[in-house]
Amino acid sequence: MSRIYPVEAYSYASRFNLREVEAWLPPDRGIRSTKTQLVVSLDGDRLAYLFDFGAIVFVNVPDAERESIVGTFNKKLPQEPHPPLRESFLVEVRSGSAVEVRFDRVVVPDVDPITLDVIATVLAQSVAIDYYDEDVQAILDRVGAVAGDVAREGRTLGRTRDFVRFVGTAMASQVEIITAISLLDKPDLTWENEAADRLHDKLRNNLEIQERHKALEIKLSTIRETLQTLIEFSQTRRMVFLEAAIVALIVFEIVLSLLKLN
Repeated sequence: MSRIYPVEAYSYASRFNLREVEAWLPPDRGIRSTKTQLVVSLDGDRLAYLFDFGAIVFVNVPDAERESIVGTFNKKLPQEPHPPLRESFLVEVRSGSAVEVRFDRVVVPDVDPITLDVIATVLAQSVAIDYYDEDVQAILDRVGAVAGDVAREGRTLGRTRDFVRFVGTAMASQVEIITAISLLDKPDLTWENEAADRLHDKLRNNLEIQERHKALEIKLSTIRETLQTLIEFSQTRRMVFLEAAIVALIVFEIVLSLLKLN
């Protein structure tokens, strides 16, 4: 006989201030916290994990209760570009079984706080990577469009101020994403518990966290290199303009001198 615990993970664009979001949760709930996450006992074995990189993971929480909490976050985070991304998973508790990670679930002999912490952390990282990948792809598309304009026209279209603003926005987005991705490291609890470490590695391999992380880094590297090239191109164009202006001034002075001599 086995029990099934549904797990639902949500990722937002916003980073969470954990002290602030704690007030958005139902009152009089058991809460334990670290610097990077809150674990909220909604009642019995119904849990919510909140991570400061902008993810919520619900374990065994009914749809209505989960949707109520998500609805509160959606209202409190008005700057979100679209609804949060969502990822579903299952925890199957089967007494006496070995730990097994499958395509849509993890099978464990029993549940304890450390096991659930590991599962929630990896699921939060997985859904967060999906969100970061959307953001990076959007930046890459914009950079590609500007590079295409340069290839076709030999210059960036629009005003210089707009180009500078675009470069600044893209660079700021990169910094924010890189900072967030750095939070996807192994949690401390895996260094202290061998079973937790093995489960963590199995889940990360199953969800291809490392491969997806590397793909993000490649995209970010492409964006950095393209922006650097565009900046150098823009600087070269300005230098050519200044040199042309200087030559024109020299010619103008020569012409004026000749006219005076005549």
